[in-house]
Amino acid sequence: MEHFKVNSIHCTDIWEKAAQYPDVTVNDNGETFVVWQKYLDHVEQIVFAKIENREVINPIVISGKGLALRPSMHTFNETVYIAWSEFYDEKWHLCVRDYKDGTFGGIKVVESGEALFYPSMKDDGENPVVVYNRQGVGFSEVVLATIGFDISKEVVSKSKKSYRPSFDHDDKGNYYVTYDRYNGENYDVVVRAKVDGQWSDEVKISESKNNCTHPVMVNCKDKVTIVWYENGSLCYFNNSAIDVYVENGEVKCSPITILVENANWYNNIDLTVNKKGIVVCTYTWGKYNAIIKIRENDIWSEPIVVTFNDGHCAVRPKVALDNNNVLHYVWQFANRNGHEHRYSSIIYNNVSLDEARKFYDYEIEKQVDQFIQPIITDKKLDFHDNETVRAWLNKNGYDNLELKFGDIHGQSNLSDGLGEIDQYYHFAIDGAKMDFSALTDHDNYPDIATDSEWEWNRTTRNLFNGEDDFAVLLAYEWTSNEYSHDFGHKNVYYPSSKGGMYRSTEPSGNTPYRLFESIKKDGGQCIPHHPAADWGLVSAATDWDYVDDEAQRLVEIFSRHADFEKYENTSRFTKNIKKMKRRCVQDALARNIRLGIVAGSDSHQMEHGLEGGIMAAYVPSLTSENVFTAMYDRFVYGTTGARILLSFKINGHNMGEELLVLNNQKVIGEVSVLALDKIKSVIVFKNNEVFIEKSVDSNEIDFTFEDTDRKETDTYYVRVEQIDDHRAWSSPIWVDSK
Repeated sequence: MEHFKVNSIHCTDIWEKAAQYPDVTVNDNGETFVVWQKYLDHVEQIVFAKIENREVINPIVISGKGLALRPSMHTFNETVYIAWSEFYDEKWHLCVRDYKDGTFGGIKVVESGEALFYPSMKDDGENPVVVYNRQGVGFSEVVLATIGFDISKEVVSKSKKSYRPSFDHDDKGNYYVTYDRYNGENYDVVVRAKVDGQWSDEVKISESKNNCTHPVMVNCKDKVTIVWYENGSLCYFNNSAIDVYVENGEVKCSPITILVENANWYNNIDLTVNKKGIVVCTYTWGKYNAIIKIRENDIWSEPIVVTFNDGHCAVRPKVALDNNNVLHYVWQFANRNGHEHRYSSIIYNNVSLDEARKFYDYEIEKQVDQFIQPIITDKKLDFHDNETVRAWLNKNGYDNLELKFGDIHGQSNLSDGLGEIDQYYHFAIDGAKMDFSALTDHDNYPDIATDSEWEWNRTTRNLFNGEDDFAVLLAYEWTSNEYSHDFGHKNVYYPSSKGGMYRSTEPSGNTPYRLFESIKKDGGQCIPHHPAADWGLVSAATDWDYVDDEAQRLVEIFSRHADFEKYENTSRFTKNIKKMKRRCVQDALARNIRLGIVAGSDSHQMEHGLEGGIMAAYVPSLTSENVFTAMYDRFVYGTTGARILLSFKINGHNMGEELLVLNNQKVIGEVSVLALDKIKSVIVFKNNEVFIEKSVDSNEIDFTFEDTDRKETDTYYVRVEQIDDHRAWSSPIWVDSK
């Protein structure tokens, strides 16, 4: 909105450094303070500043020597308290620091450990407190730390996997803690109250079977108000609110109010209240706007867009309402795809609620972003039982191998997706029933992925790898600047917890060749995806002039966007986006670029493994290292999501291999397919032309073929198509003649 744009203050310079995760607080004297996370040249710090006369006064670094992440700020008794996570000495540290009358206290380390995230700074009416998330292999718990001369800590969650806490108290002396928990299928929001010194049982306050997450709570005199967001299938989301109170020693709840619901990919939420009891909730609308709603006399207002509404990214808003009914808010601005550094900046503004009410937007929450809309189809995702798979493997000579399926391409709200990191892995395990996965959040969209976020990603990968017979590759998406170059997007993978993030905005990764050299030093590999994608103003297509036989050995042939085997292909399981010519998989193979074939979802809506495609890998046992080796050996194939069993060999060599034969030597191919529906066709392609085509009125076929018509190099691969449009593509086999 132009009115809010002209009155905004840019706290940071988007061309000089990255700034993320802002927060804001106001004390009873009307003083306003902001805090944010700064990133530049692998140095990551928490910056604190005062806002006075619409100027940023004396910004100062308040964090320590490590990589600082996600500050939270709160004012209590005229003292400002800031909490954050910080990574150094190969551990995470939960840190707190205070400020009063121009003086900072020292950094207090509340705890050090393997995984300490999501700090939320509040008070209990007598002391400042911070609640945070302590994670380990197979568990996640909420810790409440009371900050005094000494620090006392207690675990206040009961569920085995509890995340993202918020704390507050009411005016009756009752304490409340709320958090989301994983119940084995989805996430609930729960609350506990401490009454007369005793914590109650967990009370489930969310009602849906979607992922309900990231609750935020404020003191509303004799009750607390809690908001959260939820996401479900087909990119459904809503933001909900509820009041919780204690009556006769028991926890009671009001009916849930749904503030908004629609379909979109991205969500943040925050909440504030002043001493008059007026509540303001802010949340994002996709990743392009921040909205507020005001609650007065228990009635929520219409939405008000308080960011610029200009098509650029507006995320991570935070709000503080002073006792004069002036709303202070900060948020994170970033340009849309294509600006030079892809840094983000922090924007501050304030507005009286009376003024804000002049700008109700009755249409904003009716808008639909066509790009993110889900693919509506009757897509069956059946799979064979373990006994059937084992028998088929033995029949085809894979006695010592297993065939595992996974989706290694998807995003969370660490970049531009819907949902949290842990939700991503839980869904892969229990929702999509994957054997392995990888989280490929963007390196620089909608902002720079910082080093602390990379360590957070690495830590979470380590916690889930090996849990419930599940393997996790460390990964990210290299997202080149489409306005400057048509290098395309590539997912980078590492076999273990070792490996760096080489961003397309930095010298170590700003061209494909520099990326290749950097990841090879760390033992990584990359996979170009949506290789022919044409977004219109910009392209995300792959430039096949940039190749590397060691670092780039695979290509993603299928995702939610399109079937990229060749320019003409379409699929009812994709968005069938516009394609660029001469960029598809067959175009690369025609240039003798030796690429194995995988598929992935590129899901941004927490439906990886369901929408888009998946990858199959032949492995001796399920470990991340073995999956990575199968990828490097190109002993993998892609499907549209159905777990079709596909074997392809030439002269006893597996898919992905290269073999050398004499000019007059014939080659013998073997194909075996066990599908999940009737087979429409099985095609053996030779040099991108149909060489053999078979059809059968069943879901199973085995055949051999011979070929004596030799060229210097021949490239063979197999495509399977079921009658329901599900497909599978083998990695090629290359036959060189001498």
